[in-house]
Amino acid sequence: MKAKYKTLGLKKGASQKEIQEAYERLTKKLDPKGNNNDPFFEEQLAKVKTAFEALSKHFILSNKEGGNFVEEYSKERGKKNKHKNKNIGNDIPVKELNWFLKIFTIGDKFSLQDFLDRAKKMVVEFFAIFFGVFLSLAVDQKRENSNHRSDNINNMKKLKVELQDILVYTDEYIEGVTWFYDLFQRQYDRWGENSDSVFLDIMGEGDDAYAFAPLSFYEQAMPYDPPKVAYESVQLDGTFRFLDDTLEHELTQIYSGSTLFYIKENAYARDQAIVDDFVSRISDRWVEELGDVKTQYNYFWEDNREYIQNDYYINHNVFRRLGNFNQITDQLLEHKASVEGAISLLDSILKHKEEEFEIIYWVVDFDFLHKE
Repeated sequence: MKAKYKTLGLKKGASQKEIQEAYERLTKKLDPKGNNNDPFFEEQLAKVKTAFEALSKHFILSNKEGGNFVEEYSKERGKKNKHKNKNIGNDIPVKELNWFLKIFTIGDKFSLQDFLDRAKKMVVEFFAIFFGVFLSLAVDQKRENSNHRSDNINNMKKLKVELQDILVYTDEYIEGVTWFYDLFQRQYDRWGENSDSVFLDIMGEGDDAYAFAPLSFYEQAMPYDPPKVAYESVQLDGTFRFLDDTLEHELTQIYSGSTLFYIKENAYARDQAIVDDFVSRISDRWVEELGDVKTQYNYFWEDNREYIQNDYYINHNVFRRLGNFNQITDQLLEHKASVEGAISLLDSILKHKEEEFEIIYWVVDFDFLHKE
């Protein structure tokens, strides 16, 4: 029943007037017509109506007026014994009864046994109705909460899998950036060598070794775009309300925080701009001065070695890109640490939830045994 009060924004034990006022206020606030017929408001309004009906029934049942019949009768019996000296166990004529006992008398005589039997029956029927209504509403509420709890736990497990996929994706991306960084760093370090093969590198070993020009791979840019399907799903279905505040903050940073923004910016927009400058230099200057420019062939880099070495614009362009690779790597390592921390926190929350168990839709949390 406490959940019903909470749905209406009330504390347990609120008055009937407070219940009515809260209901009227919420129905106006959650009216789907005033909220673009959003299904979310329809669902919330239905919960408010259910809570109001349940609390109204509960209030009526728990506030019925009635006297203590046995106590009233005992006082009356004392008077009769004092003045009449009769056995209260016998039937008493109606004319000797007070107005209260006459209400519970059928026929022309009052019988204590009949009175007690009828009183017992009324009490049993009252509690049967009260607990029937109470348990029905409570179980419905617990069933709803239980279903949501199960869905939320499954969503958290999907989120954990996606975070693990982000780790794998990030590791592979770091490996790619590191490979290109090492390749272009070697080229930058050898730029001034007096050798026709200065712009060539060797890949492989022994009979499988072959020469290639590192700068022929220079136009490749790698956007950073990790998966985020599960995260977008939990944003829409309300699972965030089920999460720890710290974890929610961590997830927000991982999926839409400033670190991710700068990684994407440096990994694509900034890196692509550097590559575009490289391509423009070749198109605007090299083609005009060298004529046939075929950067995919090794002989082009050998034949034009001195010309390329003297193009300090290209040399500086490589230097800029190496610096960008360093910045991307640092940001990726920071991002990776955040993902690992979120997985660890999510693991602890899932472990806690799985240690709970339900008894007819009631969740039992044993952590309170460890609290002082």
